Amino acid sequence: IPVVQIMDIDGEPIDAMVGISHRRAGRKMAEAILKSGYQNIGFMGTQMPLDHRARKRFEGFTQALGKQGVEIMDQEFYTGDMIGAGGLLHLREQGISVPGQMGLAGFNKVELIDGLPQKLATMDSCRFEIGQMAAKIIASRNDPSLEPMSNVIELSPKIAYGDTLRRK
Repeated sequence: IPVVQIMDIDGEPIDAMVGISHRRAGRKMAEAILKSGYQNIGFMGTQMPLDHRARKRFEGFTQALGKQGVEIMDQEFYTGDMIGAGGLLHLREQGISVPGQMGLAGFNKVELIDGLPQKLATMDSCRFEIGQMAAKIIASRNDPSLEPMSNVIELSPKIAYGDTLRRK
């Protein structure tokens, strides 16, 4: 029976895996935030010890900041778009200018954020493509007439800057 682990390729597969490197995604987001000119940076996450993907993003995030001599001011980040959406609505309610006074970014690029009053900066974790590739791996393992596929497929997450990070 083929086994395809999805979403996270940081580690060794049982059989096959398809996803993104969450450490690399964290580094890319930190680099984008620094490029936007922010220096006082916080990280909000829920149940970080239990969410190994968010923990890996945090590790990559702080590593990239550290390379530029920047430390986390406070630790809590919007590890997902749902938390980021709530943060955006709260900041707007408090009259805090986003991205003027504060930048904000989430993760996953879920469709729900399309309905926000501002486009939330986020990272597309390639969820749709991951599902497609996982199905192709399973099909290739079950049908010898199909071309065999690699047992590790890494996709590249993409930053969508939206309206909540300054653009320099």
